[in-house]
Amino acid sequence: MSVSLRSSRGRNAVRAHLAFIGMLAPLPELAGAVQPDAAQPNAAQPNAAQLSSIEVNAPALRDAQSEGSDSYRATAATVGGKEAVPIVEIPHSVSVVTRRRMDDQNMYTIDEALREVTGVTVTPWDGATFQIRSRGYSMESSYDGIPSWNGLTSTQQFDLAMFDRIEVLRGPAGIFQGSGQPGGTVNFVRKRGLREFGGSASASAGSWSNYHADAEVGGPLNKEGTLRSRLVVAGQDRDYFYNRAHGRKGMVYGTLDYDLTPSTQLSLYGAYQDDRTNPYMGQPAYTSGRFLDAPRGYNPLAPWSVYDTTTSQVAAEVDHRFTSGWAWRTRLSHGEQQWNIRDGCPLNGVNPVTGRVAGYRTRGWDSNSTRDALDTYVSGPVDALGRRHELTVGFNWERYENRTQYAPSADVANVPSANPGFVAEPTIPPFERGTQDVTRQSGLYGQARISLADPLTLVLGARVSNFATQTRNVAPSAVTDWREGAKENGQVSPYAALVAHVARNTTAYASFSDIFMPQTARDVNGRVLEPRVGKQMEVGVKHSMNDGKLTASASAFRTRDVNRSLPDALNPGFFVQAGQVEVKGWEVEFAGRPFANLDMTLGYTNLLSSYTAHQTLAGTPFTLFEPRHSLKLYGHYRFGQSRWSAGGGVRVSSGGVGGGVAGLREQGGYTVASAQVGYALDARTRISLTINNLFDRHYYERVGGVNTYNTWGEPRSVTVAVRTRF
Repeated sequence: MSVSLRSSRGRNAVRAHLAFIGMLAPLPELAGAVQPDAAQPNAAQPNAAQLSSIEVNAPALRDAQSEGSDSYRATAATVGGKEAVPIVEIPHSVSVVTRRRMDDQNMYTIDEALREVTGVTVTPWDGATFQIRSRGYSMESSYDGIPSWNGLTSTQQFDLAMFDRIEVLRGPAGIFQGSGQPGGTVNFVRKRGLREFGGSASASAGSWSNYHADAEVGGPLNKEGTLRSRLVVAGQDRDYFYNRAHGRKGMVYGTLDYDLTPSTQLSLYGAYQDDRTNPYMGQPAYTSGRFLDAPRGYNPLAPWSVYDTTTSQVAAEVDHRFTSGWAWRTRLSHGEQQWNIRDGCPLNGVNPVTGRVAGYRTRGWDSNSTRDALDTYVSGPVDALGRRHELTVGFNWERYENRTQYAPSADVANVPSANPGFVAEPTIPPFERGTQDVTRQSGLYGQARISLADPLTLVLGARVSNFATQTRNVAPSAVTDWREGAKENGQVSPYAALVAHVARNTTAYASFSDIFMPQTARDVNGRVLEPRVGKQMEVGVKHSMNDGKLTASASAFRTRDVNRSLPDALNPGFFVQAGQVEVKGWEVEFAGRPFANLDMTLGYTNLLSSYTAHQTLAGTPFTLFEPRHSLKLYGHYRFGQSRWSAGGGVRVSSGGVGGGVAGLREQGGYTVASAQVGYALDARTRISLTINNLFDRHYYERVGGVNTYNTWGEPRSVTVAVRTRF
């Protein structure tokens, strides 16, 4: 249960919690140096028909690196804590998209990867970005463990060529994330410098002139191998299945890792990406509410619509290990993003008699955002009561600022739906108004893994957070003073879990976690309502089999979103914190290698949501954009010593209403299949042919309103790709 620290009693609770952590963890001697880990496993050696891996000395388990593992199964992840923990000992539902899987499926974008993850729903947004949901809510994000508030949904992301793996934790992650939605968090972990010279390159060509290429090279830059490098470049140029749309992007990423001493490493990196896309927001419907009788390729947006985005990020990391077994890690990052957006989109549905839309709106704005963040922590063993425990204590801080200039909006009446070019392009600039907003959050966190007995671990922790937003008008508007928005000081997010090794290679767990969402509504006394809190209870079991090559997991969960604001029936214009939502369900997942030469993932999710306390919606579904049933399967098989391989998968969904109307405009259940055949030209080079939506299933990936967001799923497509390493 979260407690807002607006009283001396709340402050005393925090002092007591910090004192408890201090009792658990007398700080060890933080002095001296330690030699690098002697046991560092090398990458698995492929057979003659497999791609050879870049030669790297994989870091210790704490880094959970997936590159070179040659597996769809991750042995460990950092998303459940700051240091890597074996997957079977993380008391949450966790999935990892490994580098091997990204390469096998020719994944290039974040949405392509997350669409394949158990329990995650990806819905199109504007042709350039997507909405990412899990367990009824949008997901949060972090980069190398640095929280990024509101940084995932509807935000342009880097090409996947930059990342070693993607870690996904479903459910509230407030202890390390701070404020956010309770859907979960996605941690993007970047590639590091190579200890041995090597590189790779890939190129693909697909339907609708979809071309993608990436290349990377790296290795030691000095004789001792203490300075390591990697440079990655990627680009894409493509059309889409819908008309009058073209996209292109270019990305460059570079990193340097330097061993300042045998026990201290400095890492620096920079990334830049430029995207230009003609947007697409799906199709309108008829004003009667029915889906439009139009081909899948119909694009209703004005043909001059364009979204231009540039994204850049630089970061530094220092990692030091002490002789005591403790580690100190600090990360600093600075990111910038610029949007130039111009579009003309329908305001209404299509009149089924005249074929016209009552109105189109032309819009334009330029935005510039900056994001600065810090995350620092210490982690290590503590010996107490005859047993060894693990403790992590840290602090993170983030400042996000956005400036936007808006052009005058203009409406165009009576537009023929078959001729969006009827809408003329406005002249932009000039701009007529401007806004600036700043969001700051910080928090002190601690987590202890307490060994109660050989088979039993108690995990306790908490975070104390501060959160504040400010907004004001800026030029070309008349500049105003800052206006305070959502604000919370000393918000406590507790955490507790119990992990039991119930049999060899089998763990069972129960966990409680939460996350808070500040509100701005006020009650009749003028006080801001307490923040919403998403509280989750989860129980599950995880099992490692086939000599550790395959992991199976099953979980059941229930999340309650409490303190939701509702209008005060007795005092119009004011609110009460009486609303509540419940999301519950269960999941099953298999990931890894069930037998020789087959790599696979299989995940099923059953999800139910409802308003449990609401003036008019009690008992009705809360989320309409996530299916009740979701099954995702993908497998890739190499035929022994043969050069041939085959892969394929299915995604099965029970459908949903989305923004439509039940029984009138909704998507029923559907199945989308894919197939792939590959051939190894030699031990390092592989060519593949992939067919997505194999049976050309017609379905809506998103159901929207009558004016837009009725978005067809992508039709059958064919891609030829070649990938090589050196």
